[in-house]
Amino acid sequence: MRQEKISGNMSGRSPLEKPKPDRLEVKDGAGLGKDCAVSTQTAGADQDIVVSKWIGLEGTARLAGENYERLRKRFPARIIEEAAAFDRYLSVIPEAATAMKSGVCGIHAVSQGGFFAGLWEMAEEAGVGLEADLRKIPVRQETIEICEVFGENPYELPSEGCLIMTAENGNALVDALLREGIPAVVVGRTTGGNDRVLYNEGRKQFLNKPRLRTCEK
Repeated sequence: MRQEKISGNMSGRSPLEKPKPDRLEVKDGAGLGKDCAVSTQTAGADQDIVVSKWIGLEGTARLAGENYERLRKRFPARIIEEAAAFDRYLSVIPEAATAMKSGVCGIHAVSQGGFFAGLWEMAEEAGVGLEADLRKIPVRQETIEICEVFGENPYELPSEGCLIMTAENGNALVDALLREGIPAVVVGRTTGGNDRVLYNEGRKQFLNKPRLRTCEK
């Protein structure tokens, strides 16, 4: 992974918990909500797959905010506070707007199902296969550490704030996003077949249809 059991108990909130802010919704296929309407765009075969920011932001913020005292036994307060503040990254309007001007072909907002679900949905809707390198997928170290505590998979953690995009020239799209201060990286390519393949240090595995995840158990 590229590095930079969710508690559903909402009683006894920690001081880190904040109400979920209102955000414009990015619908699958590049809809940007009523304030940022664009034409629907769909991924195609033989395009680069670009991921913005980091996976697992939403789930990490929720876990940190709801479980401060438990996490404080394992980590310094600054790590937990930083993780709980990941909700500041949840808006995807800036990267979607930049992408629409920078050669994007398809946009898919990752959400409750996590990154694996987002990849599957993007490929299923476009009728394409894909190949992606797990080690290139961007994930914050705070997410990795907190997932280990709760036995969660970062790839399946709720990931609002992350976009999966496709482009003929993924590096050019990444450069455009970076110029706007938005982290992004090419993680793979779409293919003309039906296989959805993940690579991890040379090992090959197939992406299966993920089960839907929620923030509460």
